[in-house]
Amino acid sequence: MSREEILRRFEKWLDGALAAEEPPRGVEAEILAAITGAGEDRARAASATAYSLWAAMTALTQEVKLQGRSFRELNDTLGSQASRLAERERELLRETERRCRTEILGVLLDLHDRLKRGLESLRTSQAEISKHARRGWRARIFARRGEDATDQTLAALQKGYEMGLERLDLTLEEFNAREIPCEGQAFDPRWMNAIDRQESSAIPEGTVIEVYRSGYKWNGELFRPAQVKVSCAPAGKENE
Repeated sequence: MSREEILRRFEKWLDGALAAEEPPRGVEAEILAAITGAGEDRARAASATAYSLWAAMTALTQEVKLQGRSFRELNDTLGSQASRLAERERELLRETERRCRTEILGVLLDLHDRLKRGLESLRTSQAEISKHARRGWRARIFARRGEDATDQTLAALQKGYEMGLERLDLTLEEFNAREIPCEGQAFDPRWMNAIDRQESSAIPEGTVIEVYRSGYKWNGELFRPAQVKVSCAPAGKENE
């Protein structure tokens, strides 16, 4: 028989002997029950503490999972918000750029119209100016020894207009602005505004006779409609 077996049997015998022994005299039963039950209370307390600790750890684990899910949702929300803000910023930049280009294009077209009117006016009155420039006070202003100063001055002025218009045309091409062909074309209400009309039996009805202000397309879309004069049938033929 081994030593461990002897000790186990001794402990079993001793427990049985103590269980059958009468309680000591002079000790009240309540005190004795409290003493003997203290061990059981400590065991129950230890068990309750372990259960409380396990419950707390379980609750903490669930809380960590919930917090992790909340942080992940928050991160996704902030990411989508940042993407929308970046896209909105790009849209605002594009809109701002478009507005600036629109304003610049409007100024360039206005300058182009002014130079074009000036050149047409110069060409129209050039013959009359050349005719009368040699008389009166114009002769004293334009006259030069050995050359026709008036013609040279008018030619230089015309050249300046033409160079300015040529440079503006190149700039408008860079802006992708294209003039709408109108004169001699059939009237198209999508690109033109008819502000005047002229009766004519020689020209087909609805044909653009004259352009008062050129129209332009920008990036394939209408930027400014042309203002034109359109032919119409004579009053007698309309009644017929």
